[in-house]
Amino acid sequence: MTVCVCVKVNECMVFAADSATSFDGLGEKDGDGVPIQQVYLHGNKLFQLHREFPIMAMTSGLGNFGQASIAMLAKQFRRMIAEGGDLALSGKYTLKEVVAAAHKFFLEEKYSEAFGKIEGFDGGFELWIGGYSAGEMFPELWRLRVFQGKIEEPELRAGTGQVGIYYGGQPDPIQRLINGFGWKLEKILMDNGVTPDSHPDLYKSVAPELYLPLLSPVMPIQDAIDLTEFLADLTKKVFRFRAVPEYVSGDIDVATITAFENFRWIKRKHYYPEHLNREVDHV
Repeated sequence: MTVCVCVKVNECMVFAADSATSFDGLGEKDGDGVPIQQVYLHGNKLFQLHREFPIMAMTSGLGNFGQASIAMLAKQFRRMIAEGGDLALSGKYTLKEVVAAAHKFFLEEKYSEAFGKIEGFDGGFELWIGGYSAGEMFPELWRLRVFQGKIEEPELRAGTGQVGIYYGGQPDPIQRLINGFGWKLEKILMDNGVTPDSHPDLYKSVAPELYLPLLSPVMPIQDAIDLTEFLADLTKKVFRFRAVPEYVSGDIDVATITAFENFRWIKRKHYYPEHLNREVDHV
């Protein structure tokens, strides 16, 4: 479980993700017969995917494929597409090529190896990849997804000409804020006989009438950063006060990419004392 948020405007793309990561025992139980599940608060879900080119990723859902965390696999993939790697990017790369390579590595290989033989396994997973193709002035946003145990084809969520707010993991708090209603509204209406056929005007008007515009295409970088972190923090605080496990919790990591400054960490947790680790190029 997690929240991951992307704000995409003309000048940049910003990613933010919380640090809660849950471990599920896949049906195993402890000595008291309780299903094994643990939520850790220091997971890494936001990654720089290339040292030279402006490409980054964030994840939600499963935190591990077998014995390897998604963070470990992201570093392995970064090495594969780096200079000298088996899939090294050329100076004319496209983000679509990166996404195709990531889909093969993360889902067709690593996910399938870990869970493909577990009958009835329906764990969900998302990997969002954002970045600039070589020579492009504006970025793209792609999503790789496993839904109810089924691997889906890569989806272009936002092309170079699109701006918007995109999010994964636990979407309900953000949906309620932006759309004015949660995901249950349509079901409640239909259960009470209010259908698109019986009330077509209502269905056409409710979404645009309740929509809360928070984004401008010309929003400066700092404002895009603030908005992204706000939406991630909103979700975190909702889970703090709900009577459920804190599936969204821990530090919020934030990073941005632009066509000219490449990748930049804005906020990032460290597991080591910085005063003992003076080098600047940390993994």
